[in-house]
Amino acid sequence: MNHLLFELVLRSAERQPGASSLSFHDRTLDYGGLASLMERFAARMMELKLERADRVAVYLPKQPEAVVAMFGAARAGCAFVPVNPLLRPEQVGHILRDCNVRVLITSLERADTIAATLAQCSDLHHIVLTPPSAVAESEPALDLRSGMAVHRWDEIINGSSSAAHHRV
Repeated sequence: MNHLLFELVLRSAERQPGASSLSFHDRTLDYGGLASLMERFAARMMELKLERADRVAVYLPKQPEAVVAMFGAARAGCAFVPVNPLLRPEQVGHILRDCNVRVLITSLERADTIAATLAQCSDLHHIVLTPPSAVAESEPALDLRSGMAVHRWDEIINGSSSAAHHRV
């Protein structure tokens, strides 16, 4: 029987929703919570009008948001592209361009370090900035090309991304 990657989370959430799925620092996420975050992330990706097999790059260290983004992208029918957080900006840019990435999930600090190369990624239309340093109430200081939308992680997860984002 063939199964899709995200179905592993859904099946575990059905069997044991309270069982621990992820631990990160002082935070533990159970399978029910992981499945819920994954489903909400996937729904927001679909609202962004992504098509089947569009690429969603995850340029983060090992943290819960990376797991949610990868499983959620798969749930939305997209292909996730894990980008090693140790790569140099030009290497990251090459991967983003070569894979025709449409959405990039990263932190503000990482986005700032690769901002020059992001402007050269013509297929990239959305950047999602994760906490803890995701954009507060102010607009992002990223210098991006026109037409690129910047979203906050909490807006994506809480369902307010369709109305509340900053388009450069």
